[in-house]
Amino acid sequence: MTEPDEDWFDPDIAAMKLEYFEKSGLQIYRNYTRAFEEHAIKRFVETLDLEPLNLTDFQGLVALILSEEVRFLPVIVCAFANDVLKATFKEVLPDRIPGGKGSMLGAYGALSDLAKRIQLAYAFDIFSPDLMEELDRLRYARNAISHSWNIESLKDFFTKGRLADMHRMEEVLAERKDLTEELSRGFEPLAAFRLRLIWIVGRLVYEAAAYNRAKKARLHPARVLYGKPAPKWLKKVSTICLDASREIAKQS
Repeated sequence: MTEPDEDWFDPDIAAMKLEYFEKSGLQIYRNYTRAFEEHAIKRFVETLDLEPLNLTDFQGLVALILSEEVRFLPVIVCAFANDVLKATFKEVLPDRIPGGKGSMLGAYGALSDLAKRIQLAYAFDIFSPDLMEELDRLRYARNAISHSWNIESLKDFFTKGRLADMHRMEEVLAERKDLTEELSRGFEPLAAFRLRLIWIVGRLVYEAAAYNRAKKARLHPARVLYGKPAPKWLKKVSTICLDASREIAKQS
């Protein structure tokens, strides 16, 4: 009698101390689950691809990030992010909340300001957690700038402290072969800060439009929004961000 073939098991299932028929059951269930999920993702992406994505406000903000004095950028971007988070919560909160949605978003509500909106968006998976962490770093910078009159005290502000922990998107771009020549000289610290802001806001706009729709479809948002096949919306947002990154590279 030949030994059962276990080559078709995933490594974690193969390593389990179970009988062959038990492993087979687990593997078959996983295979079907994957197939259904992949089909659902494909249908979801096809649906998004048929719909328009309004990027007018995002394009306007990118123009400001490219041109405004760098000290103003945390204030400008946080104001934009605050509006995006407010609109998103209005969309995802249930209609029959006692007191209404407006009371939660009002001056004394649980979602009255940017800090609370970031916290609750993180806690209830309204946006990607790492994106909310980036916004919180920026919010901290905005508060520090808003309460400082001494310009000299901001000399190293954008290269040290919490802002220095922002995701180094310029390094990710530099690893792309098609961008190596354009970005080979690297970025000055303040130029890198502008670039990071553009990609953060790009993700914010993209996820505001699609993240919770993926959740309602019972899909994993990160896999749907950033996996393959990726929605055309991601390409549209990324194209704006890439063009702006090239402009920053030229300026620096």
